[in-house]
Amino acid sequence: MGLFNAAVWVGGSVFFSFLAASVFFTPEVKAFAPPPANGLVAQAVLGRYFALHYICGTIASLHLLIEWLYNGGGFPKRTIAIVCVLLGLALFGGNFISPKLTVWHQQKHQVELKSDGEQPLIETVEYSEKVVQNAERKFAVWHGVSQIVNLAMVILLIWRFWRITHTNEQDGLSTFG
Repeated sequence: MGLFNAAVWVGGSVFFSFLAASVFFTPEVKAFAPPPANGLVAQAVLGRYFALHYICGTIASLHLLIEWLYNGGGFPKRTIAIVCVLLGLALFGGNFISPKLTVWHQQKHQVELKSDGEQPLIETVEYSEKVVQNAERKFAVWHGVSQIVNLAMVILLIWRFWRITHTNEQDGLSTFG
């Protein structure tokens, strides 16, 4: 179960980060979902990406704790710390960065996503030039931060996946969780 969870976690992260995320900004997608709609769709998918991290991180934590209780031995401090760092980064990205990016994206494109009714609607909103420029600047900076956080997560996941697919005598556990 632990190896399968780790494979899903790292595979989903690599797939989204290096293949799927850029699709929303290709000419083919922009042809039928021009800006800002393509960005709004990307943000919706990003929410699912963070859900992947929350679910896999929770499964990993529970699996490690159960494995430790079942097998006995030393508590897997280092491995639990890695999972906690990954979950912390995911929570930071999903609950702090992503909501701010959503607001700034809508401000820079002068739209607002309304969800009153059955289907969400994109309404045009007038913001001052100062608000738009501020949103553009903040979006660019925090989008860069989110990319760095995501890259750190992917690197950590790949490294840890490599470690668990090889002999792991260091912490006495054979799985990631």
